[in-house]
Amino acid sequence: MLMRFDPFREVDRLTEQIDQMFRRSAASTVPMDAVRHEGQVFVSFDLPGVDPDAIDVSVERNVLTVTATRKFETAEGDDVIVNERPQGTFTRRLMLSENVDTDAIEASYDHGVLTVTLPVAEDAKPRKIAIGGAHKRDAIEAQATEAEPAKAEQAAEAQAA
Repeated sequence: MLMRFDPFREVDRLTEQIDQMFRRSAASTVPMDAVRHEGQVFVSFDLPGVDPDAIDVSVERNVLTVTATRKFETAEGDDVIVNERPQGTFTRRLMLSENVDTDAIEASYDHGVLTVTLPVAEDAKPRKIAIGGAHKRDAIEAQATEAEPAKAEQAAEAQAA
């Protein structure tokens, strides 16, 4: 059975609340992993206990925004003993490079993990460059310019002789 009041736990909870006021706590962010595999980047966000309908994924000006809401709902007559799991609205923003094809982004949600697939644009994918064979070079004809009139006259005289 759970105890209703634990004085040490209450001190810990108060310390955590004060800590959250002064700096961003891990509980207020959405943890993620990102992996690049071939022509795609897979970004996985931990969102346990979040209803899929309460998740919003959007892209605007190369910023991917994931917003999720987790609510703790009690039924009438429930007496809450402990309420420690983070709840509320959580947001995570990622700056995307120009190399991501934002029109082809996909998202799926399975077992509390949201996976967003970011395809790399065709222009940004590595590609093999073919090396051509040796080419014959044509003779180059030179023309005199007005800056060198004396040399041009000498060349004309040499051709006439």
